[in-house]
Amino acid sequence: MEYHANNIITAEQQGELITAEQIKSSIKTNAASAYLLSLRSKLSRQKMGYFLNNVAKMTGNQSMFHCDWGTMRRHHVQGIIDLLIDAGRAPDTINTYLAGLKGVALEAWTMKQIDMESYHHIKQIKNVRGERIPKGRALERHEVAQLFKVCDEDSRCKGVRDSAIFGVLLGCGLRRGEIVALDLGHINWREQAITVMGKGNKERLAFMPDGTLRRLKLWVNDVRGEQPGPLFPRIRRHDDVQDSRMTDQAIYEILRTRRMEAGLEHCSPHDLRRTYANDLLETGVDIMTLKDMMGHASVTTTQRYIRIKDEQMRNASKRLVI
Repeated sequence: MEYHANNIITAEQQGELITAEQIKSSIKTNAASAYLLSLRSKLSRQKMGYFLNNVAKMTGNQSMFHCDWGTMRRHHVQGIIDLLIDAGRAPDTINTYLAGLKGVALEAWTMKQIDMESYHHIKQIKNVRGERIPKGRALERHEVAQLFKVCDEDSRCKGVRDSAIFGVLLGCGLRRGEIVALDLGHINWREQAITVMGKGNKERLAFMPDGTLRRLKLWVNDVRGEQPGPLFPRIRRHDDVQDSRMTDQAIYEILRTRRMEAGLEHCSPHDLRRTYANDLLETGVDIMTLKDMMGHASVTTTQRYIRIKDEQMRNASKRLVI
């Protein structure tokens, strides 16, 4: 394997590269495809697909489907880790790469592409230690109002749809992958709740505040209709509402377009999820309840979303007399 550090790119830059058809067509010979198929969550497959494509490009291959994973050895994986460290990737990101490569190594051994000793050498590589200050931000109330304003002023079908999407992001705290996976049948209008399939194949209920419910009803009743299928389908030119599902990258682009129209600084769909978390905390919701509402397995993950702790530290610092 030959390393090409300049090929390290982000998931946002890659877009949607991995399809179920590509995975299934190469599963008999490609250890990475076999590994992705072993993941039960579509979100996990997509995320790991991004990372494995990155590794393939870093080693001079066109994609993960063109990489000979049977040649992977411990020193190759260590080299990938070193490149990621030099590129400034966070420990959590690097460890996700490592987990993916260990999974591929297991599949390669199962397919008799590498020997047991080579697999165990890769398996024994330790995670990178360390933490980083979480990136991103929570939006201020006036910024949220501006986002909805530009949507409400758009008389096209996209205006109603985008307003409903932001309503679900801000009112239920969903991930963008969770939003595009929603079908109309996942909405319980009477209970004012959405059934969400999250990470780790874990299902949860997300209860909608009144504003989210109102915007979602407007989208379904006035534009989308009651036919089964994706809750938020694609919309072509001339307000042609399709029956095909959007990608999670489309959610990213929708927010990018709307926040530029609103004159807001950079924000991502995950920042709207951070806004949801911080708004709930400010209303007095305890962190354990918030953990469940966000679909987190650990409260440690939830704590990374909280800006209240930063405000407390800032206020404590101001009390110092020097």
